[in-house]
Amino acid sequence: MRQEIPSTRGPKTDPVEQTISHSFDLVGNQLHRSFFTPSTTGRVYTGTVGPEPGEPRERSTDLHMSGSQVLSSSSASGELNTPPAGKAVPTGSPWILGPAADLLLFVATPVLIIPLVILSRQRFSDQAIYALVGSLGATGHHLPGLLRAYGDRALFQRFRIRFTVAPILLVSISVPLLYTNLREGMEVLLVLWGFWHGLMQVYGFLRIYATKSSQSDALSARLDWLMCLAWFGTGMVCSDGRVFQVLETFYRAGGPLVPSGWVAGFRYTWLVGTGLVSVVFLARLLSQKSRFQPATGVRLLTMAISFAFWWYAMVMVDSIIVGIAIFEIFHDIQYLAIVWVFNRKRVQQASDVGGFTRFLFRRNRLMLVIYVGLVAAYGLGGSLPKYLGAPAVQELMIAIIWTSTLLHFYFDGFIWKVREEGTRAGLGLAISQQTHETRPLTTGLIHALKWTPLVAVLVLLGVTQWWNDFVFGQHEARDQQIRQRYRNLVKIVPGYDHAHLTLGTQLREQGKLDEALLSLNQALEVSHGHNTEAHFQMALLLTQRQDPDGVISHHRRVLAREPNRTDAHLGLALALQSRGRHEEAERHLRESLSIDENYPATRIGLGRLYLETGRVQEAEKQLQQAVTLLHRLPASTKGNRQLLQTCDQLLRQARDQQGQNRSR
Repeated sequence: MRQEIPSTRGPKTDPVEQTISHSFDLVGNQLHRSFFTPSTTGRVYTGTVGPEPGEPRERSTDLHMSGSQVLSSSSASGELNTPPAGKAVPTGSPWILGPAADLLLFVATPVLIIPLVILSRQRFSDQAIYALVGSLGATGHHLPGLLRAYGDRALFQRFRIRFTVAPILLVSISVPLLYTNLREGMEVLLVLWGFWHGLMQVYGFLRIYATKSSQSDALSARLDWLMCLAWFGTGMVCSDGRVFQVLETFYRAGGPLVPSGWVAGFRYTWLVGTGLVSVVFLARLLSQKSRFQPATGVRLLTMAISFAFWWYAMVMVDSIIVGIAIFEIFHDIQYLAIVWVFNRKRVQQASDVGGFTRFLFRRNRLMLVIYVGLVAAYGLGGSLPKYLGAPAVQELMIAIIWTSTLLHFYFDGFIWKVREEGTRAGLGLAISQQTHETRPLTTGLIHALKWTPLVAVLVLLGVTQWWNDFVFGQHEARDQQIRQRYRNLVKIVPGYDHAHLTLGTQLREQGKLDEALLSLNQALEVSHGHNTEAHFQMALLLTQRQDPDGVISHHRRVLAREPNRTDAHLGLALALQSRGRHEEAERHLRESLSIDENYPATRIGLGRLYLETGRVQEAEKQLQQAVTLLHRLPASTKGNRQLLQTCDQLLRQARDQQGQNRSR
């Protein structure tokens, strides 16, 4: 039962602002700054930061009763009558913030995300959705953790060596990797660490709700962790797209081929293990009296929705990049919301925060808008590389994005870790009469040794890549190796259309058109004709086989799904032109130009068409513009050199025709 205390915190705000800002007062208003966030280390980061040493405590203004356990104000000093240290005390509410806020931000968020993404896919391409979420969300949500690390004076003072050395170390690792094939190895590392980071966030929320229902014992915590690991792992191993993504990147990094039988056996073993863990978990749950408590229901609901949503995103969504994007939205909303709440409380009640943090998280509704805007702006930096012309600058930006991601994973492993029991009391997890300073998990050499797995993985990948380059140094050997890799992947995930598509694409590029045709047909059959990229690759293959009618058919199917695809408009126009359908061809070239006026190949296509139809001056104008655009691009690219040669040939033809016209 809770006594409602009238708010004395200033002007009335809107309901959403009140929900986010005030509902953290669930367990007392005793100058405890409550917060929670999960870590990549597998522990729950929860707590409050009490008054600084030597500062007086204010009188408690909230009362909570649970049976005989009563938290009450006892004197002017604000001391609490508490049970023994470290013992969990259920509060009157099973929620972290409150029913509406928890369901919206932490528990049932996927119920809103799924229809939003389904509607978005009707208007935007999968690549556009992935790029938007990847920049605004995946990269953008690094910012709050960095603000916490570098904006909290006390925290920075405590971990100043880590905060100073880690960025330098990670940049020095990331930049060299960009200029070697080991960049693929870094991508493997990011995928696996990101998977771990995501599941541990869900685990953290489960432990909050478990402790609120007196299930804070070590066995319950271990079973929750095993459930998260088992079910998130099940989503990974049962997702053909995820298995293909990880293994393809591993192979490109120089890793050896994995027999398909090994992968099938690993999948089966994992599923059996997941079943056993689930049985033990349910047996343990049914044996506890706390299963009837509201907080247990909230915890089970969180678990069920999170696991089901992960399965939906990884297995049921027909596009792996969309699946990754929709779960990233869920992860980011949870993280951004809880960090916002924590920083608001800290600014209100602490004096050891930096000036910018104090400004951003002060009590003002506009600050929430600015907070989201800063996160979005930071995330947009992740899309800068494709707009930067100089390759060296592009590579540097990619290294910075890698570093930001790794710092996010690493910092979250300790910046939210608070050991004092008074901190946990802020969320009703445990009550203590004393508040101790947070201590780092490990220090000095012991902490440095935790970096050895990262270094070991990079060294191992370096050795395998060196050996791979030595053995497959010749062009023919490298082509054969690529075919072996993708045939291996087709055996591992035969029901994944993208595996057949990628094999077909590689075979087409190597000139093995008959084999490529079989693979691309298989991709279309597995996808029931819905794989747009397979249609596009089939059109390219039929172009090489000089089948314009087939090219026209497949390009029309591509444009039916992606009407703004410039290369499809161009390919269709060239096929129509070869059939003498010049008006249709010009219409598609003009459409391509309206989508991207800086696409050189489109202007070359128009120049060729105008030459063929006798419009020499217009042809020369388009070809000159194409040459100007190509000179802005890296000349070292084989495709750009070929386009420049084509432009030169067509310009000579245009001048010859002009000379002939004058002579007449």
